[in-house]
Parts: sequence; C-alpha cells; structure tokens
Amino acid sequence: MVSKKQEDIVEPLDLESKDMWLRKFRMAKTQQTLTLMVERAIDQYHQKPSVLGAIYLAECQRERELETGMLLNR
Repeated sequence: MVSKKQEDIVEPLDLESKDMWLRKFRMAKTQQTLTLMVERAIDQYHQKPSVLGAIYLAECQRERELETGMLLNR
C-alpha cells in the first residue's frame, strides 16, 4: 500500500505569480493586516528574488486598492 505525502496531494502554487499573491493579499481588509501578511511572506521566501518581486508587485496593487476603498474577496 502506497501512502501519499501531503505535498503530493496539494496543488503546486505559482509563487512567482503576482496574481496568486494578490488573491492572497486581498484577504487583508486593513493596511496593518496587509503589512503583517507581506512581512510573513518575505520572511518565508527571502531567498527567492523572483518570488519577492511578485510579492512586492501584489503588495503595491493591494495598497492602491485599500487606498481607494476596494475590498475584494476574489
């Protein structure tokens, strides 16, 4: 009987995709929450420059959305 590891079951995420990070950051309804989410993501992926770039771009877009009052749940 072959047992599957959890990582085999979970779909791989495209960590270099700004859209993936933006969807995640849209859970933040305040600037403070967004800051905490971004800091955690940076701590986790600080050795991957392409992932950091996607995180930064998504953070900038979400900040603009929060400033204009957009609260999206997608």
